[in-house]
Amino acid sequence: MSGATASNSVDIGKLIDAQPLGALQIRVILLCALIVILDGYDIQTLALTVPTLMKEWGLPRGEFGWALSFSLIGYGLGAAFLAGLGDRFGRKPVLIFAVLLMAVGSIGNAYVTNMQELIVWRFLTGVGFGTSIPNCTALTSEYMPAKSRALLITLMYTGVAFGALVSGFVADPIINAYGWRAIFVIGGALPLAISILLYAGLPESIRFLVARCPGDARTTRIAAAIAPGIATHDIVDHSAGTEKQSLASLLAPLYRPRTLLLWSVFALNLFVLYFLISWLPSLLTSAGWTPMDGRRGGVLIQAGGIVSGLLMAWGVDRGRTVLSMVTAYACTAVGLGLFLVLSSTGPGWWMLLFVIGWGSSGTQFALNALAAAFYPPVIRSTGIGWAVGIGRVGAILGPLAGSLPFIKTLPTNDILGLMVVPVILCAVCTSFLPRVWRG
Repeated sequence: MSGATASNSVDIGKLIDAQPLGALQIRVILLCALIVILDGYDIQTLALTVPTLMKEWGLPRGEFGWALSFSLIGYGLGAAFLAGLGDRFGRKPVLIFAVLLMAVGSIGNAYVTNMQELIVWRFLTGVGFGTSIPNCTALTSEYMPAKSRALLITLMYTGVAFGALVSGFVADPIINAYGWRAIFVIGGALPLAISILLYAGLPESIRFLVARCPGDARTTRIAAAIAPGIATHDIVDHSAGTEKQSLASLLAPLYRPRTLLLWSVFALNLFVLYFLISWLPSLLTSAGWTPMDGRRGGVLIQAGGIVSGLLMAWGVDRGRTVLSMVTAYACTAVGLGLFLVLSSTGPGWWMLLFVIGWGSSGTQFALNALAAAFYPPVIRSTGIGWAVGIGRVGAILGPLAGSLPFIKTLPTNDILGLMVVPVILCAVCTSFLPRVWRG
């Protein structure tokens, strides 16, 4: 029996690594992917409704910078201070709580009448997503075999891009038929339905049960589902570690270099990604595109991210982390630079929007997979949560950067050209990865 010892114990990590993916593991990744799809849908909803709200409320584009950022502030705080509850109380109950919070926040968004109300409900929605996504990452990581873990986590995270793409293409018909509020009503109804699926079908993390709930009957049932025919009452996890779930543990000498580097790349990458997510539809419209083309062009970076993310995950699983990510950043830097020389009226900009997704959306998928690999299970949600939370500082500054007075006076191609700087910084930080991880 794989993973068995003389004392008839089984190391759950070795057991998972030795087995093919089973129905239970596929269920885990699909349910977590549904939550991630909601994240992608929500990321785009406000950006896609800003042009409509600008007309209805009589406000300029820059006034929406704080509303865009407060969602990310909530996301960051939820990731840093609430996501770690999954290490203490279990992934499943924390995920259900977070998804219900998303539902409440999104439905509240549908009934706002002014900017102040919008900021409050966007903040609450962000807290729900910030709490859920690190636990989705941790739970998926803990059920996937090591040889394909990064690829499968990235596959789950392509749900972000899929959700954003869907929202970009359904926004126009929904807004035209039912008004902008319907976008948020849908964004609230879907989490309610998914919370029921989570309650009925999501298993608790077996690694959490082994580490925190010794003797729990669920452990044996889950192990038997992963490896039918297993006969043991002693399941252990030699990779669990003994660290406490705290910020101090992430900054202990063993983890400090990887933690600080991970935070830096997260913040820089999310600055670029959320600047593009928040402002591309409006920037493209300012460059002469129709509102419909602006909305669809604005989500094209997510299509590039799906392709790039899957290719990079393949590289991560084979120890080619740096090469994969630096290549994606280099392509994105070149693509952003070409906005300065190509006409906005030709087909070139459509292709560039796809390319710049490689080193913004796609690399973020790879970073999420890396974050899950950087820490042992006992502090995994805490580690991922703080990486996502610190990264949200960059995500918050991204939308705010688009509201700066000197930025608002620049033409679209110059604004996109300026994004070359943080992309190059991402590449530089990534080049230091081999010194703190397996590369």
